Amino acid sequence: MTIDPASHPFPVKGEVAVFHGELYRARGAVGLWPCVELLPEPGRLAPEGLAPREAADGSVGYPVPPERLEAWYAVTWTFRWHGELFECAAAAAATLTGDYLGSDEHFAKEHLKRRGIRYRGVFPRDEVTELEEHREDLLQPLHVLVRRLAEVDHFRPKAYAVHGGRTYPAAAEADASGLIALTTGDDQPEDLVADSRDPGAGRFLAAPEQLDAWYRTHWTFRWRGGPFDAVGTVDGRIKGVYTGGSWGFADNFQLTDESDPGHTRYTVTAALKSVTDLERHRTDLLADQ
Repeated sequence: MTIDPASHPFPVKGEVAVFHGELYRARGAVGLWPCVELLPEPGRLAPEGLAPREAADGSVGYPVPPERLEAWYAVTWTFRWHGELFECAAAAAATLTGDYLGSDEHFAKEHLKRRGIRYRGVFPRDEVTELEEHREDLLQPLHVLVRRLAEVDHFRPKAYAVHGGRTYPAAAEADASGLIALTTGDDQPEDLVADSRDPGAGRFLAAPEQLDAWYRTHWTFRWRGGPFDAVGTVDGRIKGVYTGGSWGFADNFQLTDESDPGHTRYTVTAALKSVTDLERHRTDLLADQ
């Protein structure tokens, strides 16, 4: 049996998450990616075990990590009126409001009202057919993206050093005395000197000749055909610094101006699926020593 959107506990178009078997309105938690924010209706009990957070618009949500959700999906409804397809925009007891999805211009002008680039109509329920709910899974793609970002270390430029056959995070530049700082954690290489500048950080200093390798990794990509150096991720989107020389490109695509005096820097934050030529590079740092 088809669920009627007028009696459905959620909007005819929006996001829904399932937490502990309960359905909630939901949205991505801005600034807390990859968390999802649950939005209980007024008067409903708060989700058990979750702390509230007030958003910039004053609304209150309950962030939850995606691995604790049973489902998260986007909902839309469609129906037909006089055989033509509509997306439901609002549901009332006696009527459904819909945005026209068809291409018959004559039909639209005769029966519907223009709203921006779309046509919309309000129809008696007894004239509506093929009322159907559609769900787009948001949780599985989020899990995939989280894993992908973890696999590539969030696209941040990194430096590494290999000592005694083990690879450690390392400084990208030698210090004033020519030594290279390695972050070894609990591992304490006997032939290296502890970094006295921060004794508790688990860092040791190595001369270039003590290392098997020392290198830097970074990522590049193209967005809208323009070249970028990746500098990290923001809310699950890749951030890059524009490396092309066209001010027109930066202006046309409204890149973010992060320039400071004497240094021009334009950036973009884009969805991974919108970039091309994503490539990892490795630069040998020992070669210059």
